[in-house]
Amino acid sequence: MHSKKEWKNDGMDLNMGCGAGMPLSFLCLALLLFQLYSFNCKGHQFQERALPATFQFTHFLYNATIYENSAARTYANSKVKMGISLTDPSWDIKYRIISGDEDSFFKVEEVSLGDFCFLRIRTKGGNSAILNREVQNHYSLVVKAAIKGEALEAWTKVNIQVLDMNDLRPLFSPTTYSVTIPENTPLRTSIAQVTATDADIGSNGEFYYYFKDRVDIFAVHPTSGIVSVSGKLNYDERSQYDLEVLAVDRGMKLYGNNGVSSTAKLVIHIDRFNEHAPTLSVVSHVPSLMDIDPIYAIITTDDLDDGINGEIESVSIVAGDPLEQFHLVRTGLGSREYWIKLAKTVNWEDIPYGYNLTLQAKDKGTPQKFSAVKIVHIKNLEENENQVSFAEDAYEVKVNEFAPPGVVVVAVKLKPEPQNVKYNLGETEDAQYFSINPHTGLVTTTQHIRILEREYFILEVMSNVSEMKVQVVIKVEDANDHTPEFHQLSYETSINESMPIGSSVLVVTATDNDQGENGYVTYSIRSLNPLPFVINQFTGIISTSELLDFESSPRSYRFFVRASDWGSPYRRENEVNVTVNVENVNDNKPLFEKVDCRGVISHEFPVGEQITTVSAIDVDELELVKYRIVSGNELGFFDLNSDSGVLFLSKTLDSANPKDGRFTLQITATDGENIADPMFLNISLVDGKPTTKDYSCRETGVAKRLAEKLLKMVKVNNKPKMEDLFLDLYSINRQSPQFDKSFPSEVAIKEDLPIGSTIVKIPASDADSSFNGKVVYTISDGNVDSCFNIEMETGWLTVLMPMDRELTDKYILNITIYDLGSPPNSAWRLMTIHIQDANDNKPRFLLESYSVSIPEDTVIGTEIVQIEATDEDLACNSEIIYTLLTHTPQFAINASTGIVYVTELLDRELIANCTLKVEARDQADSGPQLYSVVDLEIIFVDVNDNAPHFVPSSYFVRVLEDMPVSAVVTWLEAHDPDLGLGGQVRYSLVNDYNGKFEIDRINGAVRLSKELDFEKQQFYNLTIRVKDKGRPISLSSASFIEIEVVDVNENLYAPQFSEFATMASVKENAPVGTSVLQVTAKDGDDGRDGQIRYSIRDGSGLGRFTVNENTGRTMLKA
Repeated sequence: MHSKKEWKNDGMDLNMGCGAGMPLSFLCLALLLFQLYSFNCKGHQFQERALPATFQFTHFLYNATIYENSAARTYANSKVKMGISLTDPSWDIKYRIISGDEDSFFKVEEVSLGDFCFLRIRTKGGNSAILNREVQNHYSLVVKAAIKGEALEAWTKVNIQVLDMNDLRPLFSPTTYSVTIPENTPLRTSIAQVTATDADIGSNGEFYYYFKDRVDIFAVHPTSGIVSVSGKLNYDERSQYDLEVLAVDRGMKLYGNNGVSSTAKLVIHIDRFNEHAPTLSVVSHVPSLMDIDPIYAIITTDDLDDGINGEIESVSIVAGDPLEQFHLVRTGLGSREYWIKLAKTVNWEDIPYGYNLTLQAKDKGTPQKFSAVKIVHIKNLEENENQVSFAEDAYEVKVNEFAPPGVVVVAVKLKPEPQNVKYNLGETEDAQYFSINPHTGLVTTTQHIRILEREYFILEVMSNVSEMKVQVVIKVEDANDHTPEFHQLSYETSINESMPIGSSVLVVTATDNDQGENGYVTYSIRSLNPLPFVINQFTGIISTSELLDFESSPRSYRFFVRASDWGSPYRRENEVNVTVNVENVNDNKPLFEKVDCRGVISHEFPVGEQITTVSAIDVDELELVKYRIVSGNELGFFDLNSDSGVLFLSKTLDSANPKDGRFTLQITATDGENIADPMFLNISLVDGKPTTKDYSCRETGVAKRLAEKLLKMVKVNNKPKMEDLFLDLYSINRQSPQFDKSFPSEVAIKEDLPIGSTIVKIPASDADSSFNGKVVYTISDGNVDSCFNIEMETGWLTVLMPMDRELTDKYILNITIYDLGSPPNSAWRLMTIHIQDANDNKPRFLLESYSVSIPEDTVIGTEIVQIEATDEDLACNSEIIYTLLTHTPQFAINASTGIVYVTELLDRELIANCTLKVEARDQADSGPQLYSVVDLEIIFVDVNDNAPHFVPSSYFVRVLEDMPVSAVVTWLEAHDPDLGLGGQVRYSLVNDYNGKFEIDRINGAVRLSKELDFEKQQFYNLTIRVKDKGRPISLSSASFIEIEVVDVNENLYAPQFSEFATMASVKENAPVGTSVLQVTAKDGDDGRDGQIRYSIRDGSGLGRFTVNENTGRTMLKA
């Protein structure tokens, strides 16, 4: 009967088996081997399958372990029993490794005990090759079981894990380290790290670092290999440390042989520390253009380091001078002062804004340190000169032509005005007419301007600052100081009497050298008598205003023509004598004395007889008149004597027969130029002899009028000329100007009176008229600071420049007045001006700042410093009250004395210093009060009033019990806010547990000085103390360190039974408690790790037997 084969494959596990007593065919065996090999390669594990109960391994996969380097015949251990249950006591089972042991390390053995055949795997004997976990740490063995003499077989897989043995020591890589650190490296600073590796695993691969020889100044972390500074370095004491660092295997140390170690060399070089970089301070210097070798800046260097680190190697111009026109000159060997000078000639016109030189210093230290760069501005020298300049490039001012000596012209100033500046007038042609105040630059007149007859003056004002100069152009502002001048001393002309009204008689001309209205001339006629003339006020043309008559008017006119300008404040006038002679002109026709005459004549009137006489008068110098008959005598009866005007009968009247019986004669008269109006003579012809020869006529009154006219002419021509007797009494400057009785000889004003303010009006007058009575004012002396000016025309005294009572508190001014007469008269008086104090000075502290140092334990009420200020003002303006502007409860100030005192307990550790603002304020009772503020720095000097305290207040540390000796357990840190010795602390241990621990007094490193043993003591409570070095009293405080010792697994060995299997028997009726078997095991560990406990874990006797856990005695349980 063939065996039944059953397969179950889930992709991961393979169940396989064959029936008992049935031989496997070759094909079946081949398939089984193939599947087994395939799953084995994929890492799959066999799972159990239901084999015939008669023959199978308890598991298809076992896990076992064995240590590397195991000696020959060392058995692998498994937590479960490996093998096959002997369902048939006659089975002789043999095990064989089918695969997985290519290097033939293993051998299988069979141990049958009772109903079980154990599978044991051990290393082969006599094999030179040993297990090496680092080469291969895992083996998968396929083991076949077979029954001798039978065809039954079974397979299982055994995974053997090779366990690590501490067979390798740690190795450094690299083995040499070198590091350089400065001598000021702070405590606990990590400076290097050494590195080692161990190919072992677990605790076997763990190791500690420590120094081969004890070193207190450095510490190495046991596990990280970080080397840190644990003491103060000093280059002068030691500049190099050659240290050996050990890497000790922890695993071997646990075995009691102190471990296997390797060594690395650590070389630590100490450099002298160049702690401080140099510093630069610059003082700029502005040289004069006259300096031969100018210095542009003074550089001072400093370095706080000692020795060569504090020496300055050089100071260099690192930027800003591409043309290398400057260089630095050291003032002496080893000197710390340098001068910036010119290396080449500089054309300052190309560098209008100067240079910005960047300076840097370097010291001689190692490593070399450089200062922070410092920028120095080298100013353009010409620009520097121009920075102080006159307020104006050129001054153009005006001065009144009437200005007397002492009149203010202009104030010339430098801006900004340097101290001790002085002004003077250059030696020019016009300088003689002016003066300048050398301190204030005020230019005033020294002469009467009007007598100089100049339109302008040019002055050159010079200063003592770099011989700067400026031009002052003074334009004379025209005043009415010139009288119109006629072109002739007198004027005379002749005119005929026949000139019509408005005819031009004469032109007078005058000119005035003044300008504008002051030189504009108008004309007028001055006469006490009426004149038949008028004058054009603008052109000076004299013309007739009435008809002239030689016969009835003056034969000559004499009068004055006045020329007046339009100037102010008064017009200037001049007069000239004008004579107009009237010439006679035949401008009158004869006038008949009688006209319209009537008479009679008889026929018998004798020829040649005078009939009558006609008479005509000519007033023009009584010129001779010629008569003639114009009409009515056509028949020639009459004859008229042309010279006498006698009418004769020239022919008899016998035959006469006039019309209407009468003759009408029209007779006229002539002076040779003018013909009189004709008169009519009516002669009636009658018969007989007339009774009368008279003729009746109408009288014209010509004779009477002529007589009156002649009489009038005689009177006019004989009248005296009043103009000849008139004298110009107003043109003489008789009186001098006078000050009024109200002239103030003393005046008091405040020093802060604004510029331009009026002070007082000077009362003065002059009894003369016009310009002779016009008064002008000036300050001729005493105005030493140019603080005052007087308005020339009004006499108002004003403030010209600021006053300062603190410099001058009184001025005595010479007030001089002049009139504008020619020559001018003058008078003077002295006026005292008292300058009263104004609150124009704020309090000034004696120091720019105050600083005081006081102990922090200064008692309340202690006076620490007096702040003083002065005020140059007077009275309440100079009274000072002191106030603390900074709010502080710790200090107060006496308002009157300025004494600052303590008002509260001080503590430097809370506030190391404070800066208080102190105000000094005057007590002006009018206007704003002035004040100044100064800084008061109060430095609290440390007193040893604080005990050092630990940070944190207590310590808790966990330390492995195998920590190497000299390892740092913890670092202590204490803080003392005091300074100096009072802040320097030292550490100590009050109890060190018989020297197990030690402490570095300076850096607080707590080190292990003896090995720890968890099994002996698990906790340590160290009392620690820190103490400062204060004098005379030292303060201290205490704390504690709780150190917990951490157990390290020292259970190196597993218990080993003396025998793998033991046989025993017991009677079936043996009572409970019957001793059945004694098993014995041993453990190579010490202490608790070596104590053994026995227990039954598995087997068919579970529940029937019990074992004493301490003795290993097995007894019946039930």
